[in-house]
Order: sequence, then structure tokens, then C-alpha cells
Amino acid sequence: MSAYLWYLYKLKKKSGDSYKIEIKNILALVFFILLSGALFVHFLLDLPNVLANKTEQYKGNCEVWVFESARGGHTSVEFENHNIMFPENYQGAEEGSYYCEVEYYPRTETGKSLKLYETKGGELLSSK
Repeated sequence: MSAYLWYLYKLKKKSGDSYKIEIKNILALVFFILLSGALFVHFLLDLPNVLANKTEQYKGNCEVWVFESARGGHTSVEFENHNIMFPENYQGAEEGSYYCEVEYYPRTETGKSLKLYETKGGELLSSK
């Protein structure tokens, strides 16, 4: 944002209209400030839990969804009223129903570890 403000200042100074800033530039700047603030606050919610290594655990049946994208994708684990996201593709996981052991941060529902079993007491399929 600082670079954007500096660019606007230099551009307007060069043209001699340094006191005139278009409304679209102001709106773009306000949008980026609000977006970065919202993202900062969202991820700041779990900072005390991350620093104290406080996680919640779930053991039981769950649904696994794998989302592929050009940026790497992510894995989503759904159970009860929770949707736990793992930031990268979970290697070895396929979409479907499993018995899961999930460790996650409660406020942002970001996953820390995941173990997948076919059934309760069954063979470990994959873990992270």
C-alpha cells in the first residue's frame, strides 16, 4: 500500500495535479486497507492458541474433500458442525468417508494434524 501511495504521489506530481486524486484510486486504496485489516484480524484470532500450542481434537467419522487448483489446492475435513482446512493438498488422501483423528485450532478451524483410517480401529491410511 505504501508503494501504491508513493506511485500515486509521483504520478500526480509529474502531471502537476498533486492535489487531485481520482475517486477510483481512493476507493481502491480503501478496499485494500480494509481487506488486509480483515485478513490480519482473522488470522490473529488464533495467535494465542498457536503460541500456547492449544488445539482441539476430534475422533470420529468425517468427510474428506480435496480441492485442486493452480496454486496447490487444499484439503477440507468436515465433521459435526466443523469444516477444518489444511493449507496444502494432503498427500495420500482421497475424497470420501473415513474415521478421522483431527487436531485443529478452534477459532480459525485450521488443521494441525490429521490421521485417516478406513474404520474405527482399522489400518492407518495416511497421517500428517
